[in-house]
Amino acid sequence: MAEPINVTQLLDGHEAPLGLPAAMAEHLAAIQSARGRIVFIARRGDAIVGLLIGRRRRTALMLRISHFWVDANDIDRNAVGIELVSALEQLSLDSDILSWRIAADTRENDVPTSLRALAGIAAAWPGSTYTERRLRNDGPTANSTTPIYTQTTGFTCGSASLMMAFAGLDPSSAMDRLLELTMWREATTVVSMDGPGGCDPYGLALAATSRGYAVKVFMSTSEAILIDRGNTEAKRDLMKFVQADFKTRVLDAGIEVESRAFTIAELRDAVAAGSIAVVLIDQRETHGRTAPHWVVAHAVSEDHFLVNDPWFEVDALENATDVVDLPIRDAMFDRMAWYGEPAYRAALIIGPQAA
Repeated sequence: MAEPINVTQLLDGHEAPLGLPAAMAEHLAAIQSARGRIVFIARRGDAIVGLLIGRRRRTALMLRISHFWVDANDIDRNAVGIELVSALEQLSLDSDILSWRIAADTRENDVPTSLRALAGIAAAWPGSTYTERRLRNDGPTANSTTPIYTQTTGFTCGSASLMMAFAGLDPSSAMDRLLELTMWREATTVVSMDGPGGCDPYGLALAATSRGYAVKVFMSTSEAILIDRGNTEAKRDLMKFVQADFKTRVLDAGIEVESRAFTIAELRDAVAAGSIAVVLIDQRETHGRTAPHWVVAHAVSEDHFLVNDPWFEVDALENATDVVDLPIRDAMFDRMAWYGEPAYRAALIIGPQAA
């Protein structure tokens, strides 16, 4: 009689076990220090017979499966795979994970078709970024056709987010580096602590309006923002000067400005009505460091948004599949969407181009 299968989770700080095939050991070693990694190991007695590796942003309700291996010589490979999947299902239930995802470009050696089927995730269809399995039905599934665009610099999250909003409203809208950098030049605060500055909400509003899109700005402070990103008085003065000009031009152009903090309910209503929100967040929740960052909220479900983030963390072994259509609970997004000291809010509600 075969020994029973025992599945355990490899927790942070624990050494990777010996006895894995070289390729799987290499994958496991690579993610040992990665934020958000999830690892399950299956054993029969002392022998390792299976491994499942996933990763998740702690702000999101989605987990991506990156590797799934079962020993080809095991007496019942199917049973090992089922036990690993069952362990992941229990973790998902306990951790508020709503879906599992596999990137379309995942190699057969990393997640074989037979094991993908055990996880209940279909093969990717042509042109798709990923396929996923929804684990429980707690409301209607959010749908959106807003594509992902990942920023090509460390300072163009605002213009990259604006491009995604345009493409979500108009699938024929271009998304390329030329437009990314063109709109950044139109909206930038010029400088930051260690290089070029990010994008100002009024500057982004001007960039969107000049291309024919309807724009509404939420800005909860009358003071200059992102000033903490300037590490000299000269830089801070320049940022204040540029932002004052952006604001004057927005008001002169008749762009609608709400001088208050938006509520999550307002954001939800706008997105549900067909607009797309470009929202300033603090990366403290997503990446454990305080930094301003623009993201795109493009669809809503019963109690969560779908969000595209133009930034993925290479050091955390993220890829574009980890930052597209991120399901984020309303309460979490509410926490994320404040920045600064004292905290303020900024967002743009982008509507379709005029006919």
